[in-house]
Amino acid sequence: MRDYVDLVRLPGVLGVTSSQLFARLPLGVLSLAVLLHVQSRTGSYALAGGVVACVSVGQAIAMPVTGRLAGVFGARRTLLSTAGVNATATIALALAPMRAPLILSLGVLVGASIPPIMPVVRALYPQIVPDDALRALFALDTTAQELIWIIGPVVATLLTSAVSPVTPLALCAIVTVAGTVWLLLNPPMRTLRIARSTSTFGRALNSRAVILAMVASMTLVASFMALEVGVVADYGSHETLAGVALAISGFGSLVGGLTLGHRRLSVGGLVATLAVVAIGTACAGLAPNSTLQMVALFFAGFGFAPAMSTLYVAASRAVQAHAAPEVFGWLNTASLTGAATGTALGGVMKDAVGTTGSFLVATLLAVLAAVSPLLAASTGPVLERSR
Repeated sequence: MRDYVDLVRLPGVLGVTSSQLFARLPLGVLSLAVLLHVQSRTGSYALAGGVVACVSVGQAIAMPVTGRLAGVFGARRTLLSTAGVNATATIALALAPMRAPLILSLGVLVGASIPPIMPVVRALYPQIVPDDALRALFALDTTAQELIWIIGPVVATLLTSAVSPVTPLALCAIVTVAGTVWLLLNPPMRTLRIARSTSTFGRALNSRAVILAMVASMTLVASFMALEVGVVADYGSHETLAGVALAISGFGSLVGGLTLGHRRLSVGGLVATLAVVAIGTACAGLAPNSTLQMVALFFAGFGFAPAMSTLYVAASRAVQAHAAPEVFGWLNTASLTGAATGTALGGVMKDAVGTTGSFLVATLLAVLAAVSPLLAASTGPVLERSR
């Protein structure tokens, strides 16, 4: 904890981390809000999962491009323009008639226009703090973002049940614009610049550390999203309780990040951390009652933030600074591809065989995430550069 206290005392750190966290809060609300909105209007988890998948695919395709464009046109212009388009598309999705081609297309537009806040901010982190504080800053960022997944599901389910399914989508639009403006008003965001990339687009994917980070984060996020579908379906009409259950998983990740996030993890440590996620996910599906399920969900989330922090640091130090926005765009793409896959598979399996199918998919994906560092290490070193 001392590392985090010293870190937030550095000029600009608290302002940038808190504002970018607020600006990204809609990410914790959006997928569940879209899922609940479309399902309530159509009665189909498969179509609802498909729209959420389209949001994820749209963001996955666009994020490396918009992250790279921030070095060409500047962070301010890129973030403000994407935020405006995203808010408009989100409102359109909330109000559109439930015709499958239309809402699937709007889902893609919503995802593609999400501001590239994560790649931009994480590319600037090495300019904000000295090198020996970089690991702690990535850990703080990764841990703090769990507040998104703690607050987001509760907000989405509470507003959906207490007001209407449209309300959380409208809130996402407002927060995206307001949060982006707040972030850009921070002094570091006004003075620091992202270097224009001089490498060929996609060349950063030659790094083993980047590939490991992409594969592990993709399967880990896919597992969580399939788990989300299973939990929502398991609780049925008790939407608020479903939000609380998912928030407990996010709280587990927050605790894990504060406990382990700033530590160097070896390949074995990374595998063990991800194994905790897999075991917790399996137990959540097997739990005989909601109390035991929530305990299992805590452990399903515990290893998330420490693992992601380790992967982000390794990827950051494996490439040159000018390639960092694109790299973090690709990492975001991997996570969102995982989100699309996990949500779609979870929805299809729920409609096909019930909630057990969603939990089974989530568990298998978590196991793949845990195995991926071992497979990557078998071909050569992957984490040494994070030291």
